[in-house]
Amino acid sequence: MKKVLATMMAITTALSLAGCGGGSTATNTTAAPAGTTAAQAQGGESTEAAAGSSEWGTYNLKLATNLAEDHVACKGYYAFAEAVEKATDGHVTVTVYSGEQLGKESDVTSSVSMGAGTCDIVACGPSELSKYDPTFSIFDAPYVFNDGDAMVAFSNSEEVQPLYDALAASSNLRCLGMYYYGAREVTVKGFPATEPSGLAGCKLRVPDSEMAMAYGAALGATPTVMSLGEVYMGIQQGVVDGQENPLPTIDSNAFYEVCDNLLMTDHVIAAVTYTMDERVWQSMPADLQEILQNCVKESCESITKGIQEQEAGLVDTLKENGMNIVEVDKEAFKANAEPIYEKYADTWGDWLATAQSYNK
Repeated sequence: MKKVLATMMAITTALSLAGCGGGSTATNTTAAPAGTTAAQAQGGESTEAAAGSSEWGTYNLKLATNLAEDHVACKGYYAFAEAVEKATDGHVTVTVYSGEQLGKESDVTSSVSMGAGTCDIVACGPSELSKYDPTFSIFDAPYVFNDGDAMVAFSNSEEVQPLYDALAASSNLRCLGMYYYGAREVTVKGFPATEPSGLAGCKLRVPDSEMAMAYGAALGATPTVMSLGEVYMGIQQGVVDGQENPLPTIDSNAFYEVCDNLLMTDHVIAAVTYTMDERVWQSMPADLQEILQNCVKESCESITKGIQEQEAGLVDTLKENGMNIVEVDKEAFKANAEPIYEKYADTWGDWLATAQSYNK
């Protein structure tokens, strides 16, 4: 894997960095080593002394998401793009590509890892990052966090930065932050289950990850991998019987039109990441990195707040749209998920205890 990655980076460096990702007109055309500003790499003065000057160059970045434009988080990406352009005085622009325009989440994440230059920032779930570092599966594991505040506090803390640095070094994927995507709930056509046994025989769509397959089985269902963009038709045509996602995603994808039951399992406190091409990130001056990082942090806080506010009223909205709201025995689902903790104990090490220390 490392040899493949090194080869691909060598081939694509001229494309991805001469354009600074997505056709940039940056004057900084050579990637700086980690921890080195672009101006220093060219033998110039520190960029910190020339903040806001032409030393910054120009970066035209592409951000890819599988979410629809009307999703609260996708609206947050557009606000993020505006904030970045304003904060950098136009030196950095971000173009948002929604609804899998640049490809499926797994494919886009892979292309960023290879430094292919087709995308610079991918809004992906931790399940994608766990393919490169299994430790990230902790963010997708059932019942790790009590709520979104605990998850966001941990995932944007100083304590978690060594995990992000290790991922960047091994895979070219720089996680800049995470926001609360919502508590994952189950929507199904039929199967008004209150405990795992009630989902026996249910073909449940889950994301493409080992952890999603594990918690899908722990829910009592038969987990089936499918792209988010294919789920509505998949349920409509009977390929799968249901899916599991946070309420805003359930609403924006109109799953209430093809599912009649909403099971309030709260089985995962879900996160979505801002993940960037590490070589593009390292080509930026340190002060420009700081500005972009601050914009990500503010965006994560804003999207988290927006999703929490939207969640508060969505149960009633979905009920009005014809869904049967099923209150489940969460303790039964938690008990069914215990083997997952045993299986991943060595993978997570001390990270589980650190993550759960943020629960209040």
